[in-house]
Amino acid sequence: MEAPGRIWFGYIAAVGIAVVGLITLDPLAFGLAVAVLVATVLGEWYRGRQAALALAAQNADLPELVARWARGWAYSRGFPRPAAVPGGVRVEVGEPERRVEWVATDDADTLGELVDTVRATPEAWLSVVTESPAGVRPWFAEVGLTATDAEEALMSIRLADHESRPLPEGYRVEMERDGGVIAVTVRPDDAAEAVAAGGRIAVIGADAVADRIQTDPGHRRRGLGGAVMSLLVAAAREAGAVHGLLVASEMGEALYAELGWRVEARLVTARSDAPRTSAESRHG
Repeated sequence: MEAPGRIWFGYIAAVGIAVVGLITLDPLAFGLAVAVLVATVLGEWYRGRQAALALAAQNADLPELVARWARGWAYSRGFPRPAAVPGGVRVEVGEPERRVEWVATDDADTLGELVDTVRATPEAWLSVVTESPAGVRPWFAEVGLTATDAEEALMSIRLADHESRPLPEGYRVEMERDGGVIAVTVRPDDAAEAVAAGGRIAVIGADAVADRIQTDPGHRRRGLGGAVMSLLVAAAREAGAVHGLLVASEMGEALYAELGWRVEARLVTARSDAPRTSAESRHG
């Protein structure tokens, strides 16, 4: 039954129970009628709130989507909360050769303010979210940054529209929750410790950011990636999320598109060639 039908059924049931209570003078019937009415009103409010959140998320502009994705990505990986910068965010990654990363849109004024800082920062990366990757790559060379070969896709979905894929036979699922981060591990039934596939999703408010979705090469083309995404999305919806975000590799993009995700923009990335000083080498 669709939501509007459930709502009207709740109102009709409340009235019907109240009428029975009026005829029989049964106080329990009156109490039940009130409970059904309250539950119906709260359910209608909750569904309206979820629909409003989904609409607002869908209509967000690109800088806002970037910031929301980065918050979930950082939360999933245990990084500090990203700091806002014009047109994007700054993330303290803290990994070897990638200590800090700026993620920003391709607005000329935004990049003009960032590039000098990125270029002068050792082990810094700059990811540009754009609809024209071919136009950004030459610019990296012009400003003295070294481009990576990878091109990724920023994708989004209304979680209620996500296609569900079953877990294939011969596998079992383990699910863990750590605060708002939900992790799924898929193992083959015939190998207790082996990992066939897995991934995680970070829930922050109405957003769910999928991360580290992987399938072992020996278990690919069996539907495990779709099953992992379906399990994560279902768990995220139970946690209150209504809108999904992720950054997909070229390999993963096709799968996510099949599941209902749409491309919002592309990401191209470059790194700084600034050398570390001796002090940074000792203490960085």
